Amino acid sequence: MKLGVVCLSLSCMDFTEVLKFVKEIGGETIELCTVKGAHNETLNLDTERSALLKKIKSYGLSITSVAGYNDFTFATDSELNKQVERLEWYCKLAADLQVGIVRVMSGEPRPDLTKEEMVTNIIRGFKSAVKMAKKYNVILALENHGHLVNDAPTLVKIVQAVADDHLRLTLDTGNFCWAGHSLEETHRYFKQVAPYVANVHLKDLVFTNPKEVQFVPLGQGELNLKRVIEELNAVGYNGALLCEYEGMGDPKELLQAGVFTREKFMQGLKDGTRQSLKHLKNLIRSN
Repeated sequence: MKLGVVCLSLSCMDFTEVLKFVKEIGGETIELCTVKGAHNETLNLDTERSALLKKIKSYGLSITSVAGYNDFTFATDSELNKQVERLEWYCKLAADLQVGIVRVMSGEPRPDLTKEEMVTNIIRGFKSAVKMAKKYNVILALENHGHLVNDAPTLVKIVQAVADDHLRLTLDTGNFCWAGHSLEETHRYFKQVAPYVANVHLKDLVFTNPKEVQFVPLGQGELNLKRVIEELNAVGYNGALLCEYEGMGDPKELLQAGVFTREKFMQGLKDGTRQSLKHLKNLIRSN
């Protein structure tokens, strides 16, 4: 089981700096960030894919997953088809980089549709998308992200309705509580989704009030991450475990507001990520 880092959490760093840092703290693998302009525009994903793969390997690292973006809440076939075409770019990228997982999304709530209608659309979208994913031999791993599908019953319903091995889940351990679920409910959700998980983002958190959370380094919060890993092990999960430290907040907002200097922000980001990976290694040794 490889341990590593979600690069989105380090997207304010140059990409080469990210690779050096992940290697330095003992990481083995990454989820590749694909957000436009990320890594200070030092990562070219359009024309330098073979060179990129070679560079990542030169640091002794691998790519576990590629971050993909899509919105399947649209009601019309034409809009859903456009989103499948959008998602195909990420699947082609993953195939070119010899990566078997594309982290995908569902979409955010639309005021003109009920949740039931949107979930029906999401299922339709993924039924089409898995056919495309087969062509590239990749698994689409739907994340519990945002406010629409951030509960276990909805996630399981989608995966079971699509009923194809090319659709699994990305479990983000911080997102259920972030979306307003209690700690007790969140731990029930971990167990419910575990059999469908193909990709894992590990966060930890503390509650600042009953409905709001603050992300902290792994092991410094209220989540029982040891239990999460045990439940994943129990269902035969053998994929990567990726740290995603977001405790510093949004870099653009904080730096523009003068809350931190860039140097102080970067140091806090690195310290939180380093502490998280160290704690994760200790958890794995104890299991």
